[in-house]
Amino acid sequence: MIKFKDYFNGLYCQPLEYPSVKVQSRHKNTTLFLKFNSQDILTEASYQGEINPWLGSLCGIILKKNLNELISLTCYEWKEAFKDDQYFWDLYQGLEDQIFFTPLELLHAALDIYRGRDYQYEDAGMLVCRCFGVRERDVLAYLQSTPDPSVSSLSETTKAAMGCRSCLPQLKRWLQLKTLSSAQHYFKEKPRAQWLLEIDYFLSCYPLASDWKMEVKSFQGDQVVISFDKDISQIELEKTGEELQDFLSRGLDPDLNFFLARS
Repeated sequence: MIKFKDYFNGLYCQPLEYPSVKVQSRHKNTTLFLKFNSQDILTEASYQGEINPWLGSLCGIILKKNLNELISLTCYEWKEAFKDDQYFWDLYQGLEDQIFFTPLELLHAALDIYRGRDYQYEDAGMLVCRCFGVRERDVLAYLQSTPDPSVSSLSETTKAAMGCRSCLPQLKRWLQLKTLSSAQHYFKEKPRAQWLLEIDYFLSCYPLASDWKMEVKSFQGDQVVISFDKDISQIELEKTGEELQDFLSRGLDPDLNFFLARS
């Protein structure tokens, strides 16, 4: 029987020849390969990139499953596969609080491409609910089209928070953001201290804020500098800067300009 520790040795970490579908991670450092037979049953799976035990174990878990089983796959499959493996449980405790789970994110992206959807992983937006593949754009679309949003209504519409519910805190923050941003605000009409509090709050709602250790560094005129502590490429920095500007300006004020600066 394969133990979770075995996946640290690179199990399933190899390119797959003639895959039915392959998809790259957001930062191009990992590729997931899937091969299906004519009955849409997965016969082979592997990944290429840095050794990742979670991706390796995904490849082992999903083998011989049909397409419908793969679409509904959740983190429960890991719990069942390694229910007697204490090494797995020691690592999984830190994973439960994460909103984004790369293995499931890649799997759902690959399945969408395999099913022929007009879908590009790079433009898909961040995964919010890893159990049902709900992305940031799905939640934002709900918030923009619903005058009186609620967690229960959001779950009924998108299925978010109907699985392990680890995404629930983030969803609640988005609902609060919707309420706070319903009225138009301009930075010149309020004290600077009040704006700093609001900027700090909205920044805490941004999905990458915690991982990047983002903090408000300065606020001068209409320019807000946000420091971060994360080793990233220049391309990733520019892309995240654009996303952050769009995210914060929608909730705060379209005239405010936000800039990322390394700590």
